[in-house]
Amino acid sequence: MILKNKLIGQVLDKKVEFLEIQDSFNNAEVINKKIYFIKHDNGFVKENKDLVVNRIKFFLKKYPVFFSVIYKLFGASLVGLSPEKFLKKIGPKNIILNLGSGVKTINKDVINIDFYPFDNVDIVADVSDIPVNSNSVDAIINESVLEHVDHPEKIVSEIYRLLKPGGYIYLSVPFIVSFHSSPDDYYRWTKRGLQTMMSRFTEIETGVRYGPTSAMVYIVSEWLATLLSFGFIRIQQYIFILLMIVLAPLNILDFLIYKIPSSENIACGFYFVGKKK
Repeated sequence: MILKNKLIGQVLDKKVEFLEIQDSFNNAEVINKKIYFIKHDNGFVKENKDLVVNRIKFFLKKYPVFFSVIYKLFGASLVGLSPEKFLKKIGPKNIILNLGSGVKTINKDVINIDFYPFDNVDIVADVSDIPVNSNSVDAIINESVLEHVDHPEKIVSEIYRLLKPGGYIYLSVPFIVSFHSSPDDYYRWTKRGLQTMMSRFTEIETGVRYGPTSAMVYIVSEWLATLLSFGFIRIQQYIFILLMIVLAPLNILDFLIYKIPSSENIACGFYFVGKKK
């Protein structure tokens, strides 16, 4: 089904009718109440050494609630400011985009955009080239996406273009964490590196999002799995998953230590909150 721009807002039960779609994208394909501006791929790079883990993650993402529970139990500690608390702090906003949303639904009013059509995704698009007019978005969320793109500066520039003057950005990136493709993995940031990358914005706050214990669990699990697998990649991946599950209870320590200033030196990841100048 092909829709003209003026009809796109009638597709979803969200504030999509307020989105100002660029004239050059006046046709969009709509399938199962999702708006497609690109054709999606399967999200895998077969040459990567974590293909087993990535396939398991993609399978679990077919069941978003179950995936969310698994991630919270066995993934990195979610300390620091969350997107949900960020939205509460900035108050009610009209247009809020979650770029690279994955399977996450923050609330019913956030418009989810991703390159893969997960159940919760509203718009399937390239997050470095969003078909929305400049200066038309009130707030943008971008969680753990930039490490997976080959040119993260393009995403940052696109976020700046989309936001209205005074619009808000919440962004998180990894620092110390093992390779994890979705579908690939390129970059890591220190706190200073994150602040430098986001220097076009007025910084409101930057802090630890995923704590240092999570970083330790990732690295120790990967190290032991590498040692015990004797070079067999598939075996290494299964041992890594097992160790992440076994060591996950240690992550609770992050809630006690993540505010200690030196924890930034070995944090698993950081968040940044800012405004467009």
